Amino acid sequence: MHVIESIGPILGIVAFVGLATLAFLLFQQARDIRRLREWAGRAPERAQEAAEAVQAAAEASRGGPDAGEAAGEEAAAQHRRLGAAWARVTAAVTPRLTELDRRLPVDGRYVLAAVAIGVVAAGVLTSGFGVFGGNDGNHHKHGSSGKPHVAVLNGTGVPGLAALVGKQVVKAAGYKTGTVANAGSSFTNTVAMFAPGEEPQAKKLAKAIKPKLGDTPTTAMTTDVRARADGAPLALALGLDDAQFAGGSG
Repeated sequence: MHVIESIGPILGIVAFVGLATLAFLLFQQARDIRRLREWAGRAPERAQEAAEAVQAAAEASRGGPDAGEAAGEEAAAQHRRLGAAWARVTAAVTPRLTELDRRLPVDGRYVLAAVAIGVVAAGVLTSGFGVFGGNDGNHHKHGSSGKPHVAVLNGTGVPGLAALVGKQVVKAAGYKTGTVANAGSSFTNTVAMFAPGEEPQAKKLAKAIKPKLGDTPTTAMTTDVRARADGAPLALALGLDDAQFAGGSG
């Protein structure tokens, strides 16, 4: 579950970038196809312009009647060659354009609709993984080390014990402390409590603090502890068995 929560936002961003790139490529391809179609459609006009230019050049020739007649014949021959060439180009290009036009969604409205749907889907997915807000109110996320924040709650009545344990035990074990406060009720034994889906992390926490606090049982958070933990995935509720930790009372 932790792995999914870690890579979920990245996958959402990658999906969004991929959709944007796809939309851009579709627009570019549609524009190129339109230009190619227009270019092929103007082929007869270009052939006619070339023929007229050749004919004008022939008429402007200062040769004798025989030279003018020869130039006219040459112009006609060139005109025929150009016409045949354009006919071949048109015959080769037109079927391909038709096939591309049939297969590709060149209408920009379809592309925009697809992008809009993709953006909404990416937003839903990434928000579900906690990019735009935590699930179940948990705004304390796993740190860069992959370890969750830990709320330290004092269930002993000994002033300052939660702050002391948070610094010398929780932080020393590589965790970041979240809320440090009173538990609101007394605990006989220290217990590592977890939010839904965080039981494996609670067991890891219990193992990490064992050298200093001994064996620490794990259990699901109660409603009261969860409220006091202020969204932290884990809460270390200190019990009377650790009231004299390090001889501290401050």
